[in-house]
Amino acid sequence: MHPPSAPGDPAPGARIGRFLIVEQLGQGGMGVVYRAMEENLGREVALKVISPHLAHDADFRERFTREARAQASLESAHVVAVYAHGEEDGNLYIASQLIPGGDLGQLIRGSGTLPVAQALEIIEQVASGLADAHDAGLVHRDIKPGNVLVRRRPGALRAYLADFGIARRINAAATRLTSSTAGTPSYMAPELHGGAVAGPTTDIYALGCVLWVALTGRPPYQGVSEYQLVAAHVREPVPQLPGTSPMVNAANRILRTAMAKEAAERYQSAAEMRADLQAALRLPATAAAVEPAATALRPRPTGPGTRPPVPWSPTPGGINPASPTPAATPSPTPAPTSPGFLSGATPAGRRTSRKWWWMAGAAALTALGVGIAAAVVTAEDQPDDPEQPATTAEEDFLAMDPQDILRASEGAMAVVRTARIRGQFEDGQDRLIVDVVATTRGDCKGTMTSGESGGVAELLRVSDDVYIRADAAYWTAAGASEATHDILRDRWVMENSLRESTEAFCDLDEFLERDGREDADTTSLGEAEVGGERTVKIEQTEGDQREVVFVRTAEPHYVMRIEESALDTFEFSAFDVPVEITAPPEDEIFDLDDYQPSG
Repeated sequence: MHPPSAPGDPAPGARIGRFLIVEQLGQGGMGVVYRAMEENLGREVALKVISPHLAHDADFRERFTREARAQASLESAHVVAVYAHGEEDGNLYIASQLIPGGDLGQLIRGSGTLPVAQALEIIEQVASGLADAHDAGLVHRDIKPGNVLVRRRPGALRAYLADFGIARRINAAATRLTSSTAGTPSYMAPELHGGAVAGPTTDIYALGCVLWVALTGRPPYQGVSEYQLVAAHVREPVPQLPGTSPMVNAANRILRTAMAKEAAERYQSAAEMRADLQAALRLPATAAAVEPAATALRPRPTGPGTRPPVPWSPTPGGINPASPTPAATPSPTPAPTSPGFLSGATPAGRRTSRKWWWMAGAAALTALGVGIAAAVVTAEDQPDDPEQPATTAEEDFLAMDPQDILRASEGAMAVVRTARIRGQFEDGQDRLIVDVVATTRGDCKGTMTSGESGGVAELLRVSDDVYIRADAAYWTAAGASEATHDILRDRWVMENSLRESTEAFCDLDEFLERDGREDADTTSLGEAEVGGERTVKIEQTEGDQREVVFVRTAEPHYVMRIEESALDTFEFSAFDVPVEITAPPEDEIFDLDDYQPSG
């Protein structure tokens, strides 16, 4: 039953221009929504008639017309289409696509909590529509379950982002708001409650909140008063789902990123969030979340976007996690490594055309490239039957076709943001040993050690800037004079000549492309132990190129080690450990471009 229309509102049977009103569908602060027939085309539409107190406001009318035109020009498969807008007999209206089936809130109230996969799929579609809206310059400002319309299709649900009634142009002055003027407090980003400017990241925060509702049936934060609700958004940690299945872990990572308290730590575009949702949907879910036949991994998408940074705390002499992931979703235990795994002679050369393990030799500090990658593969969850042996899932994983394991890893890697890589490679006459954390943003931090001199250089790559801070032994191996040592002592050197080469090993996304893998011969070499972990060895050969990948058999099925030759190795650990990579203080940076040697 719908609220009664206010006196003077159009009644069923009335006409507004070419639209015949059939029945009232709902009523809100901006007006009344009707089911109507567009008589000249014979199609049903949702007709919103704006409340008179707004329709008579000159500023509102101007803004309404401007934004209605913008929405009408927006083409998206997951945004409710606007067909027409105008004014007839004093009625300001907007006619849009009619979506039968109700909204997401109604779906949840009627069906209960959604399966994880179904919730992710709905929000992935909404993220697609939101990305299109942002690309068109519109920020929604009121994303909530009631503004996500859901149409049932045979075997599927199709979601649409609706009601841009308080939408604004991105960067428009009018997007500064408070909870009393626009938006719904249960879904508003923390900064909006303090009068910040609404933008794409505030929409993304709201969509993260809606994802939580879809997964659990309740808002992420609750309070007996609006003040308590706002305080919870500002102070309380991002809620997390219980469980440890790959799909649940991925959903929790998406929630943490979308609902980060600081806007800079969220997804910076809806397209980024959509890509992670797509990747999560390819992972195994709990038995209660999907039918067994639906757990197969789908091909990895090629959606645009990069991912935001995650905090990492620097420590002298190495790389260590600063803080654990939330207790509800414990991060995987980093693989222990043998102290002697870096020892050995100079490794053989490699094919440079393959991006997966791309690596180029370098002379001292002027050209460096290391091809390193971390990959994750997943198998189905352990069975619920407690009588089943604990090793069943691992045995099933070992029985998988090796090419399927590697192909699955390519899709699953999309939910990993960081990985620690330790290994060695040939650099001219020297052997460089690397120990770095690489991210999907292309940033990295760590050390490079000369196997010849024992000199050590710290490495930072932040955005497009590359910084080196090395000891005297390293500079000597690079051919620098003692005078240069004195100048550079304890100072970072900006070496932007290394931008291109460091991007090759600092950007985890680059390693997902793996050119040439489909043409390689893939063979399982049985089992081996790496750092105390049980792994399966998978060999790939193509021509004279050979790689052996060691994949952990227990969940998560991380790649633990790569061998491109007997001595050319990389080991992986600390997957998805939060990192913070920041540029050095300006007073500690020496810019070689400004250096003018005396004499």
